[in-house]
Amino acid sequence: MKKTKKSPDSKFNVVSVEKTDAPEGCDGDDWYRYVIERGRSTIVGSRRGSLRQVKAHATEYANDLNLRAANGGVSLWSPRRKAQKPS
Repeated sequence: MKKTKKSPDSKFNVVSVEKTDAPEGCDGDDWYRYVIERGRSTIVGSRRGSLRQVKAHATEYANDLNLRAANGGVSLWSPRRKAQKPS
């Protein structure tokens, strides 16, 4: 299989982190909304904490997604086991 050169949008990147209201049913005034994008894919999340903590979380999440893609789609967040056949 021939490898192709990756385009600049082939990696997930944090594109924004901004203060937001707490999600419904949650307390606190320290919530942030982050956006991670790669090409036409967009992931939007909310997290409670300081701006610094949420930026670090979003960056780690984007890096983990990039590692997952580099490893052929193997999930680093929730490794899967093969189901055992009943004996």
